[in-house]
This record gives sequence, C-alpha cells and structure tokens, in this order.
Amino acid sequence: MAKRIRTHYDNLKVAQDAPIEVIRAAYRSLCKKYHPDQNRDNPDAERIMSLVNRSYAVLSDPEQRRAHDEWIAAQGAAEKPVSSPMPKNPSPEPGLFAQALYARRLWLGLLFFAALIGALFWLAGQQREAAADMPVARADTAPASYPEFAQYMAGYPVLAETGNGMVKIDNQANRSAVLAQIYPENGNTALRTIYIPPRADFTAFNLPSGNYRISYRQLADGSLENTVFTLSDGQTQAAVVQLESARAGVP
Repeated sequence: MAKRIRTHYDNLKVAQDAPIEVIRAAYRSLCKKYHPDQNRDNPDAERIMSLVNRSYAVLSDPEQRRAHDEWIAAQGAAEKPVSSPMPKNPSPEPGLFAQALYARRLWLGLLFFAALIGALFWLAGQQREAAADMPVARADTAPASYPEFAQYMAGYPVLAETGNGMVKIDNQANRSAVLAQIYPENGNTALRTIYIPPRADFTAFNLPSGNYRISYRQLADGSLENTVFTLSDGQTQAAVVQLESARAGVP
C-alpha cells in the first residue's frame, strides 16, 4: 500500500475544502498551543510552529493554495497503478489477428502512459508559474494589518527551503514591532517575509548555507535597518541576529 502524503491541510488539521475562516481559526488555535513564547519547556515547539506558520502562509494565499491542491492531485495520479499493456493471458487467436490484437493493446497502453506523464509535467509547470507570479514584498511596503504572533506574512512567498540552516531573529529587546525580510547578501529577491511583535523572536528554518542580509522596518518610527549573517555547512545551532531598537517615538 502506498504511503499517504502529508499536506499543509494535515499540518493545520483541516479538510482540503475548508473555507479560509476555518483555516484561520485552526491556525490561531495551534499558535496558542505551540507558540515558543508559551512553551519554553517544549523542545519541539519551534519546529512545530515553523510547520504551522509555513502551512498557514500557503493556505491563506489563494494562488499558493491552488498550486498546493494541484500538487496533491498530481501525487494522487502518480500513485494510481498503470495497467500493463501486455495481457496476462494472451488470446489464443493464431496468426496475424493475434499479433494485431497485441499491437493494439500495446499501443493503447503506451498512449495512456504518455498522457499520464504529460499531465504530471503540465501540473508541475503550473505550480512553477504560480510561484513565479507571487508578489515580492519589500520591508518598506506595509500590509493593511498585522497578525497577533510572530509568523511568516500571508501572501508572500517562502523560498530557499533546500538547506538545514536556521536563524533566530531576536526582537526581544525592542519595544517596536518589525517587518523583516531575509535576502541573499547580494540579491534583491526576498526569500522570507516575517512579522515580529515587540518583545518576541522568530526562527526561520531550512535555509541553505551562505551569506544573508536581513532588512527590517521599525513599525513604530518607520526607520529601515539592515544587518547580515552567515550560515555554514554542518551548522547545528541557529544563528542569532539581534535587531536594533527603534530610535524614537516608542512608549
């Protein structure tokens, strides 16, 4: 029996056809249960919260959710057994008729297999196009509202998930909330977009090794700050980036 795939719906414990209100309520419930600020004695809290944040970022955005649904459908199609074009018990018809019958069955089987492969490639292309069309946010562009807890901002892509590196963005000493983005040090494409409330922190996982830049907007006074960090191969602990406090106007 094929192993069942795990989806973002599983991570949030909702059905695939759940409306956004149900997804949002499930996310808030899991945040209250697993948020690291409220589970400091639970070593798995940060890992679980990272999965929950990632799943909510995908399912709260219509385009990313559509691409995820297509991926689920493609996985289901790939797991269906493909019938062999060769009959297990060939018909006993002699001569040319038997050969023609076998050739016809072989041809139909090959056509079915080619159509299946083509459908999988098409679905993969649609998913790549959906990811490419995602808006790239900047820290100087303020969303209409902000969430309650530190998390990835809904509607923005979560990129570069091919490594084992992690970085803890520490805003504990700051009385201002921040909107932070992680970039390659010499790149202009935001890999992660994160909201962090005052007196809080956030850990980003699965980053490849390399040099990075964090650009963050102090939401209390509007100032824009930048800092850099490096992730090395084989690094087992999170790099820690301490954010500067807002300069003025924060009670």
